[in-house]
Amino acid sequence: MDRTRGLAIVEIAGRDSVAAAVAAVRERGFRELLPTIAFTGTETGDREAPKRAVAALEQLLAGVARVHEPVALSDPALWSAMNARPAAEIQRRFGVYSPCLACHLYLHLLRVPLAWSHHNAPIIAGERDTHDGRVKLSQTPESIDAAIRVLGSAGVELLQPVRALGGEGIATLAGDDWDERIGHLGCQLSGNYVCFDGTVRYDERGYARYIAEFYEPVGRAVLDAWRAEREGAPATDFNAVVRGVLEG
Repeated sequence: MDRTRGLAIVEIAGRDSVAAAVAAVRERGFRELLPTIAFTGTETGDREAPKRAVAALEQLLAGVARVHEPVALSDPALWSAMNARPAAEIQRRFGVYSPCLACHLYLHLLRVPLAWSHHNAPIIAGERDTHDGRVKLSQTPESIDAAIRVLGSAGVELLQPVRALGGEGIATLAGDDWDERIGHLGCQLSGNYVCFDGTVRYDERGYARYIAEFYEPVGRAVLDAWRAEREGAPATDFNAVVRGVLEG
């Protein structure tokens, strides 16, 4: 398959992800999109919103690309092992912690086995370096770059076509009436790293060490474990994988 004009997997979340899919089709000429809706176990709000986002994407790309029925993905054990169980050790070692830090990496990793089963199809994500001045610790330039490297090590291209765009650029791609028309799915942990005065404060050096010594190595270790499973190894103990990285 010519992957530049074949099938791509889309991470469906909110407006940014739909905008990213539209941008990727325009830039890379994909003919088919496989939407994926991933769950962490912390969702709140309208669970039908992702499906409406898929329907909106289908309308935006009518006559240009085929949008398949969405696939739902989740692995609570993996999410817990990456984002909950090691919390105290991560805080002690790096001086920075939030369950959001590795959550987006978890969401990317969930799509990799599906990409493998579709000839290493690229994955389209809607992360952005900045959100019109707001800091999101789940989406920083450093974490986005690291996630691209992690998936690249598995032979899967992680496309981030809207990472440099602001809100106006996103609205141009996906429409500016999103909240009223589509809505969104929320998270119980949303805003946990934001101070009461609205600021986000964290140790930048500690965060850089976290990316280099935990975030990226854990992503690669999970992928290695999944590769081993495909070759007949027992089911992965994700807590053991994460602990191995921290103690290695």
